[in-house]
Amino acid sequence: MNGPGPDASPHLAGRIVEPAPYRPPGGVLPASAPRLPWTRVAVGVVLAVVLWAVWYVLTARSVGIEPRPAQASVNVDEWPAVRIGNHWLLRPGARRVSVEAPGHVPFRGEIEVSAKQLQTHRIALERLPGHLRVAVVPHVEAELLVDGKPGGKAPGRVENVPAGLHDITVRAPRYLDFETTLDIEGKGIEQRLDVKLEPAWATVTLASEPPGATIAVDGKPQGTTPAELELLNGRRVLDLSAPGYKPWRQTLTVIAGNDVDLGAVVMAKADGLLELSSTPEGANVTLDGEFRGLTPLELPVSPDEAHTVQLIKQGYKTGERKVELESSRREKLHVELEPELAVIHFRTTPAEAEMLIDGELVGNATRKVELATHEHTIVVRAPGFATFETSITPRKGAEKRYRIRLRTVAEMADMSSRGKAPASGAPAQRMVKTHAGQELKLFTGGTAMLGSGRKAPGHRDNEPQRSVTLERPFYLGLKEVTNGEFRQFLATHESGEANNQQLDDARQPVVNVSWQTAALYCNWLSRRDGLPPFYQIRYGEVLGVNPNSTGYRLPTEAEWEWAARVPPQGDPTVYPWGNRFPPRGRSGNFAGGSAASAVGARIEAYDDGFGVSAPVGSFPPNLRGIYDLDGNVAEWVHDVYDASPASAQGVDPMGPAAGEQHVVKGGSWASATPEQLRAPYRTQASAGAPTIGFRIARYAR
Repeated sequence: MNGPGPDASPHLAGRIVEPAPYRPPGGVLPASAPRLPWTRVAVGVVLAVVLWAVWYVLTARSVGIEPRPAQASVNVDEWPAVRIGNHWLLRPGARRVSVEAPGHVPFRGEIEVSAKQLQTHRIALERLPGHLRVAVVPHVEAELLVDGKPGGKAPGRVENVPAGLHDITVRAPRYLDFETTLDIEGKGIEQRLDVKLEPAWATVTLASEPPGATIAVDGKPQGTTPAELELLNGRRVLDLSAPGYKPWRQTLTVIAGNDVDLGAVVMAKADGLLELSSTPEGANVTLDGEFRGLTPLELPVSPDEAHTVQLIKQGYKTGERKVELESSRREKLHVELEPELAVIHFRTTPAEAEMLIDGELVGNATRKVELATHEHTIVVRAPGFATFETSITPRKGAEKRYRIRLRTVAEMADMSSRGKAPASGAPAQRMVKTHAGQELKLFTGGTAMLGSGRKAPGHRDNEPQRSVTLERPFYLGLKEVTNGEFRQFLATHESGEANNQQLDDARQPVVNVSWQTAALYCNWLSRRDGLPPFYQIRYGEVLGVNPNSTGYRLPTEAEWEWAARVPPQGDPTVYPWGNRFPPRGRSGNFAGGSAASAVGARIEAYDDGFGVSAPVGSFPPNLRGIYDLDGNVAEWVHDVYDASPASAQGVDPMGPAAGEQHVVKGGSWASATPEQLRAPYRTQASAGAPTIGFRIARYAR
């Protein structure tokens, strides 16, 4: 046989051979095929978890989370989040965290885990608001402010005050503010604040003689005297008024808690009122030697005592009256001034000529007349002759004689053809020279707008635009009065120094001179030149002026500003040198480079070469030929200072009749700002200064 048959044993050659398992086509076991054991699956799962855990540990970071407060609970709202003590193993990226603590606002948010192996994140919880209960002594209704903002009423409870430091203010009418800084604990806790308010007033006791006077405090009625007033702290104005008595006023600084007894206020009886008039009008009035104005005038007079009223006018005898008025009584007084006469003799040719005095025909021109000692206009005329006109001022106690020869029409024509002005009709000299050596130039004036518009650069409230007309011809000094010229009047005067630099050179302008002293100088100079004094002075005090005088005086503010800013042709200028700032070239002596060590401000890139005042006339004159109208020294002018001059001042204005301060015009060696150097700029002073001098003027007729 070649091999075993179908029943042959499977054991071959001493070993057993198992038949190979059946595998169907495609290699897929049938459902009944045997599976792997479950232990193998479990091992695989464990191995995978271990591998994942190893991977997580290797890629996670140690993250510390420190809450504030420390006792707050911390949770990481992520999976996985492995906590080891106070640290978590977290993979990099945004991770959700929640932190909670009693009395605090919970935190629910994300932290950003970085790639650093070890890191810490700090989370501070915000305290919940607290509550504040405020008690107030005394028990008054008050306003509560928290950090300056309304927080409610006190006494009472303030809800939900944010935790932390706050400025607390309790404010009640008539009490001082209570202020404190309070640390609000928050966390819903109620804290208590006890407030004691201190009175904001003091008791002011006052009486009056007579009693029953009406009291007003800061303009509000407060009863009658005697009284005890509770006045709030601060500056208070007390007024007392009673019929027939002068109002009484006192400003009192009240300090809370400091009571004041003002005692009995003795009220003065109300003045009587004297309605004073004179013939002629315009007389200077003095009451008990004190200048009070010009007639007509309403003159307050203290009651129940005798007073002396004097009326003074050039050319008339002083009118004197004794007056005594009852309190609150109004009386009228009219004074006819008696002319103060002087004898004048006129001899005229031709003999038939007639004369007019102040416009009134008096008859034949050859005559003896008695005229009042003030200026008069004399006209002599005759048919076929040129009319002669002149002004004369008679002098008390001196008889004057005048010879007047009228010229025929033919003589006048002949003199005109030869270019020679006749003596009888000669105009005023264009220039005059004083006894002290000053030169003055004649101006015929005109109409001008002074001051500045509200929108003009540098405009000040005391320089409103105002229209003036200068009708009377006047002379104006070319230069400021010097130390040398002034010492002819007062040999001992010293102008001193400024910033260790001399102001006392004979050629420098005189300074440190008061307005009164400048007026005295003008009268002295008038007497030396035989002119009637302009200022009426008694015991060294200026009581008034003689406006008709041709004697020396200070320029009026209108004359000064007209000469400084109104050129012969064209519109008024802003500055004496023109309309632009800064000044160019050698425009004047201002606070430029040379004055840097002497004054605070200065004009950049301008140097006039003088640290203080310069010799007068050191710089070119303006277009009218006047020197130093701006710069060198500021100048006194005639006018009493008025902070609000009228917009229309009329003809030849001379300012208010009386006042304590006078106007000062023009900049000085210490001036540097565009505002100070404008021609409209005006200020006031009551005493001399190293920067203030003056120049002189006078009317031509």
